[in-house]
Amino acid sequence: MTDKSREDDLIAEFDSMVADDSLPSSGDAFMSKVSSMVDNFYGTGQYQVAEDALKGGDKDLAEDSHLYYVMFWRMFDKTPASMMQDFAINLRRVLAKKVFKSVGEGVTIHHNVLFNSGKNITIGDGVFLNRNVMLDDRGPVIIGDYTGLAAGAIIETHSHIMDDFNEPILYGGRLAHTTTIGGAGLIGYNAVVLAGVTVGHRAIVASNSVVTKDVADYHVVGGVPAKTIKVIAPED
Repeated sequence: MTDKSREDDLIAEFDSMVADDSLPSSGDAFMSKVSSMVDNFYGTGQYQVAEDALKGGDKDLAEDSHLYYVMFWRMFDKTPASMMQDFAINLRRVLAKKVFKSVGEGVTIHHNVLFNSGKNITIGDGVFLNRNVMLDDRGPVIIGDYTGLAAGAIIETHSHIMDDFNEPILYGGRLAHTTTIGGAGLIGYNAVVLAGVTVGHRAIVASNSVVTKDVADYHVVGGVPAKTIKVIAPED
């Protein structure tokens, strides 16, 4: 049986169990089958994933985007070992060198940092990514040396095509952009940096802000949309 056939069979079985309300009495057995499927993935490194999560169309990405290592990373972050900070941070440093396009020395990556494939992510030395950071690397993400992203920060690199009136916006296609975060700066808690934006050197984005335009060096911005609050620059 192929991975795709096994996946389809499990979904059909799950649909039936929910429909007739038999899941409560059979949940353990079903999860055992799911675990077996995951074990097969870990044993072979091969798995079918959707090329486009909105449209489906399964495609095997394991060989060309290091899918195995990405999935291993995500599964590891769901284990208690992910909270053993020294061990987990060092393990993610090893994975980042395999998965990301480029990664510097001394990076700190906490649990539940999410990204698409990792192959469009470039981060410099000493970068700090706190828990639940989201790096949308459909387009290039570039993070400069010694910059910190607080918990829940989101860096976007894609936008939707909105002028194709033959399709709903959701299905009208997407455009990739490069989003750059300069060095020595700080992106605050739950802040969002939209696609194509450049945040300058030693700039600060306040918590819960949405950055829609470029941020100059040494500027502190905040709000929705983010605007300059003050400038903290070195004296001449």
